[in-house]
Amino acid sequence: KRSARVLPVAFAVWGHPELASVIINDHASIAGGELEKHMMETVYLDNAATSHPKPEAVYRAHDQFLRSGGSPGRGAHQLSVAASQVVFETRLQIAKLIDVADPERVIFTPGCTHSINMVLKGWHWQAGDVVVVSALEHNAVSRPLNQLSASLGVKIVSAPYSAGQIVDPSQLASLLREVKPAMCIMQEASNVTGEMLNLPDIDEVCRRQNVPLLVDAAQSAGLFHASLSGLAVSFWCASGHKGLLGAPGVGVLYVRPDLDLEPLIAGGTGSHSETVQMPSAYPDRLESGTVAGPAIAALGAGAAWLTASNRQELRQHELALAAEFRHRVCKNKAIQLYGVETNLRVPVVSFSVADMAAGTVAELLDRNFNICVRSGLHCAAWAHRTLGTSLQGLVRVSFGCCNSQADIDALCSALETILN
Repeated sequence: KRSARVLPVAFAVWGHPELASVIINDHASIAGGELEKHMMETVYLDNAATSHPKPEAVYRAHDQFLRSGGSPGRGAHQLSVAASQVVFETRLQIAKLIDVADPERVIFTPGCTHSINMVLKGWHWQAGDVVVVSALEHNAVSRPLNQLSASLGVKIVSAPYSAGQIVDPSQLASLLREVKPAMCIMQEASNVTGEMLNLPDIDEVCRRQNVPLLVDAAQSAGLFHASLSGLAVSFWCASGHKGLLGAPGVGVLYVRPDLDLEPLIAGGTGSHSETVQMPSAYPDRLESGTVAGPAIAALGAGAAWLTASNRQELRQHELALAAEFRHRVCKNKAIQLYGVETNLRVPVVSFSVADMAAGTVAELLDRNFNICVRSGLHCAAWAHRTLGTSLQGLVRVSFGCCNSQADIDALCSALETILN
């Protein structure tokens, strides 16, 4: 089967041949009959939604934590202590991966959307405050900002879209001087066009004007994020199940040590149980309730795998696949690509097909060719409004470390069949 041939080749290149065979065996053991056959033949090109497949260590860590029992920080018995140790070690892994000195400022949340909401609803806003955003922001930013606009009169100002870099630093500097915002919110990479910010430049602009910067790293964390060391980034939010290769159910929020947020959720933390006030110490201040232990364990395994891997080689592999796909389909006049091909991007490619709805294209690819892509507005209304694609939506292809040239061949062949 095609996928069974591709995965071992891909992992062998990076020195992990054992992972591919285990991942394939994993899938084969989950289901039988037609479902097993379908999974083995599927071309998965929706890694921007969630990465798939994961390294075997991720599956194993998730399963082992769940089987081991014990609630982190909720007892002194051996099972609770062991569970707490897993959470602690994962916090250290993430701090190392993003290159920050204080792991206690790494907060585990239910997801990147939750992380962003924790910042936006825990910040000390004043009525009429201005927020500057990019023109391609995800609904995880636009919707809570819309709520703040309705409740507090927060004013939302969009920086002009700059093809190839999302936001031009010099234009942003002028805008910040003009509107004097209380916060600047930028996605590091677009989940629609694949374009990336030059984060150090944007960070420097915000630093010079003393504007807090919230970075949505949902599409960049893992292989593509910039190190936070030396940056003044105030808040950094990420998904655990995308580029960090973990499981759904956990996200990451980094809060700069000189800043504080009001907790979005109040409740038990396993510490200072004698008071009804939330603790002031991090991470407990922002981690109410029992954390998602299995997902955190899986996240730790994903982060450890990334740390031990040649991330530059993995990154170049994925980018090369995206560039090759863009090169091949741009020759077809019926296909229109969105976003500019630059050296600073993630492996996400969105396109439209003449006279065909995006959903129709995606349905045909799935039903007739077992190719998984994403269609529609990608939970990014502002981005599609900016691109002028709100009515028809787009087809999105997003590559991961397990994809190969054979996947591009299969997708291009399928598109050619559909168009003919």
